[in-house]
Amino acid sequence: MGRPPGYQWEPLGLDADPVPGDPGRISQEAAHLAAVARQISDQVAALRKIGAGGADGALKGQYADKIHSSANDLAGQLGKVAGRYQKVSAALNGWILGLEQAQSMSIQALNQAEGPHAKLNQAVVLPSGSNLTPQQKQDIQNYHTSMQRAQAELDAAKALLNKATTLRDNSASYHAGLINKAIDDAVKDSWWDRFKDWVGQYAWLIRDVCTGLEVIATILAIAALFIPGVNIVAALLWIGFGLTAAALVGRLMLAATGNGSWFDVALDAFALLTFGLGKAAAGALKGMAEGTETLGEGLVQGERGVMMAKGQIFLDKAGSLFDDAARAKIMSQFEGKVAELVPEVGKYEGKLPLFVRAALRIGGTSEDAENFGKILAVWQRFAGNAAVAASLASGKAFAGALGLNAAPVSPRVSAPPPSAAWNSTVRTASRYTSDRSR
Repeated sequence: MGRPPGYQWEPLGLDADPVPGDPGRISQEAAHLAAVARQISDQVAALRKIGAGGADGALKGQYADKIHSSANDLAGQLGKVAGRYQKVSAALNGWILGLEQAQSMSIQALNQAEGPHAKLNQAVVLPSGSNLTPQQKQDIQNYHTSMQRAQAELDAAKALLNKATTLRDNSASYHAGLINKAIDDAVKDSWWDRFKDWVGQYAWLIRDVCTGLEVIATILAIAALFIPGVNIVAALLWIGFGLTAAALVGRLMLAATGNGSWFDVALDAFALLTFGLGKAAAGALKGMAEGTETLGEGLVQGERGVMMAKGQIFLDKAGSLFDDAARAKIMSQFEGKVAELVPEVGKYEGKLPLFVRAALRIGGTSEDAENFGKILAVWQRFAGNAAVAASLASGKAFAGALGLNAAPVSPRVSAPPPSAAWNSTVRTASRYTSDRSR
């Protein structure tokens, strides 16, 4: 039978059950612990037989004595564990009796309080004035007497409830002491067991903190490339390196205690070595370089086309000064000069800064340096083009993700202000780090 809900305890001045608890659920747990104790005891008996040499003494050989000794030691430890389960089961069964008695007393107190409480709270209009009849005076006296009696009955009900809660507290305290005494035996949890329990309790928080550290470290690694000044960049990179290392420690704790994945540990370890998104960014960098190179070639052809068109317009305007043969010769010579005036992008490719080249060797490969060089070369030629500027921003972001984390390029070829493409790249890197953490 269920306990009365909170609002029904109003007659006793309460809005919640004063003696909550489920004796049936406690009884089930006590029975479960007793069953576990029996299972352990059966295993102890089997180990005792092994420790004694087996039922027929057939266990012989070089390691027989060691096996006998180990079996006896393990049986002794398991025997203590079985005793712990038996004692806790008995303590829970003892607690059921006290809880049921306290709950029964509380129901009795509630039943006793309902009548007096209703009487004390009923609306009554008493006669008043100086010309009261004897009967009216008697009615007033009877009312006050009944109110005093109702208040006494309500006070008695509250006193009974107080006895019920006192019984509950005393019983709970006594049996809690028995349980603590039962588990305070020679079977001790190791520091590793306590550590695993702690990590398990806060695994959700450790996991979230690691994800946040990884995202911040990745963004710092990328953002460092857009900040002039080696000292500032170095500070940011050291901070990012430290955040990545802290995340690795957290992931290692989770994996070692069974609350995380060793794959996450491997990813963070790789990120710490290359400090960034690692080789996952190399393919994206290569794709950007190829796309940027194609874009640059198109822009070169566009420049040549515009120059040829201007030459043709000039000759058309000066048509009266040259005959057709002269005009053809001039255009032929001019066309040869156009290729020199508008060379291929590769001929204008500048050298990468030392820090960038060195870091690309560490975090990437020579191919990564070549791909980033292509992006930089096109930007040097067509810095005013929005598409080229976006490619440089994204290319530097993924180069940083490879682990270069170096000073930005020289002021002569400094990157444009962060664009929509840059913001999109940061969000992509953040989502990558967040996804792999899960």
